[in-house]
Amino acid sequence: MIALLIIVIALGIILEAISLKRDPAKMELDYSVSTLCTEPGELFSVQTIVTNKSLVPVSYLAVREVYPATAKLHEDMTYYEGFDGLHVMKICRMKGRQRKKLTLETSIRERGVHTFKGDSIEFGDFLGFREVSKEVSKRQELVVYPERLEDRSLTDALGSFCGDIAAKRFLIRDPILTVGVREYTGRESMKEIHWLQSAHRGELMVREFDYNRELSASVILSVDGLSLLDSLSLDICCSAARTVCETLVEAGVPVSFFTNARLSRIEARDVWRCEVSSAHTGALLEGLGRVTGYSCSPLDKLLDYALRESDFNAAFIIVLPECDKHGVDSITRLKNITGREIMLVQH
Repeated sequence: MIALLIIVIALGIILEAISLKRDPAKMELDYSVSTLCTEPGELFSVQTIVTNKSLVPVSYLAVREVYPATAKLHEDMTYYEGFDGLHVMKICRMKGRQRKKLTLETSIRERGVHTFKGDSIEFGDFLGFREVSKEVSKRQELVVYPERLEDRSLTDALGSFCGDIAAKRFLIRDPILTVGVREYTGRESMKEIHWLQSAHRGELMVREFDYNRELSASVILSVDGLSLLDSLSLDICCSAARTVCETLVEAGVPVSFFTNARLSRIEARDVWRCEVSSAHTGALLEGLGRVTGYSCSPLDKLLDYALRESDFNAAFIIVLPECDKHGVDSITRLKNITGREIMLVQH
């Protein structure tokens, strides 16, 4: 019995000595978030892969990660709130030459760019007397889209606007492109009669036009007048812009989007622009998720750019923060100068 105890103690001393010489470089960590962009409140997972390249097992391994303070953890995890976010600790044991995958589901409701960080690995010696820490600093950012705005008055106004556009697509004909002729029914105007074809066929014939004049819309989001701390108003404006763009696209209207906002982690430019269609909404949603309250150019310059880059018959829908009292004057001026249809959305 004593001999067995001596053997156990000797083995423990040997393993302790080996564990104290463990090379931290033999412990590796890979860190990733399951998606780069997400809808608000939608579940996604944060995955940590730890690899023990040593033959020596690890009886205690702790992976420290920093989640955004806005993250909601959907599992019972050990964490504490720090000044830079939620400090989450994942604890496990590892055998020699083992790779282990640690996954945690979470969600975020707040719009914006959120950073996840694999901060450090901590592992102890065999007997648990000492701990060795290794910084890893693995980072990944996640963009959360703005929510669609549930506003009945906005929905009604857009419905009326889309109805007008749909009607004009059939009422406005382009007299340049004629695709053929057909018999006169008595309902067509005299200017539509094709006199040459009528004389040739011996009966009245009218031109058949191609409805090739496609009406489009330019959606403009201005952040002029916003304080950098006025996040609620900014979020509402981004939600309104998303709702407007998606409603127009669902109605078959091509959309060009413009904003003077600085986009987080994107190179600054006076005006950020993207094209929106039913098959391509990702750039718009990511852009709206990255929008900040910092304006890169005044509203007048934004409107001039949009006017220059838009189709000649595009209607304008302009989203302004409610605090911007001077923006309405700029919009009225634009309407008087161009005669364009302009719809103002102010929140």
